[in-house]
Amino acid sequence: MTLDGMEQAILRAVPRRSRVNFIRYADDFKVTGKSKRILETMVKPAIEEFLAKRGLELSEEKTAITHIRDGFTFLGQSLRKHNKTLHITPAKKGVQLLVRKVGTLTRKYKSAPIVVLIKKLNEVLRGWANYHRHVVSTRAFGYVDTYVFRQLWRMLRRRHSEKSNSWLAKRYWTAAGRRHVFSVIKKIKGTPRLYQVIRTKSIGIKRHVKIKALANPYLKKYAGYFWRRRSVEGATWALTWG
Repeated sequence: MTLDGMEQAILRAVPRRSRVNFIRYADDFKVTGKSKRILETMVKPAIEEFLAKRGLELSEEKTAITHIRDGFTFLGQSLRKHNKTLHITPAKKGVQLLVRKVGTLTRKYKSAPIVVLIKKLNEVLRGWANYHRHVVSTRAFGYVDTYVFRQLWRMLRRRHSEKSNSWLAKRYWTAAGRRHVFSVIKKIKGTPRLYQVIRTKSIGIKRHVKIKALANPYLKKYAGYFWRRRSVEGATWALTWG
């Protein structure tokens, strides 16, 4: 709540039609404008004055002014404009953090029951993939899936050092009936159950359809609007304030 009112302070400091936009999530925010001069001479001083009144200041290490062609990272995603097209992709740093976490999990649970390892990996992979499924993520998903495959194969080679590659493939990559899907069947209370590591590509890309800022699902006048959204194939739910 400390940053509430910052957008109004910025807009008061710039001329009308300066195409300045303010995007904020919690204490992370970005400001875009049509020129570097506006951001340097009007927007940044307005932000510094706003923060100073609250006993805060901008971090010079985390503050930068960059052209949209060079791109920037926000909330784990990289935004860069090529010609007239804006491309949003999972940030490389975030992808590297994910694969390191996968590596840590496979090492930590290398001696644990396979089902435990599968559940731990799925928690991480599903959450990450669902977050990035609304942007240009196909290449990142492919990279992550390949890394997971290699980590699991390396772990199994050490776990079953006396077994052949064909034995490993048959035991751990055939239960789901699809190639390159790490899976096992375990009996739970006498009932066979399939456990498999999800492939992030299987989550699929699903473009986000923004909800109108003023639309409220609890007001009757917007009932028709939300009904139509649910009828649109590929629509996703998100509440946008502004």
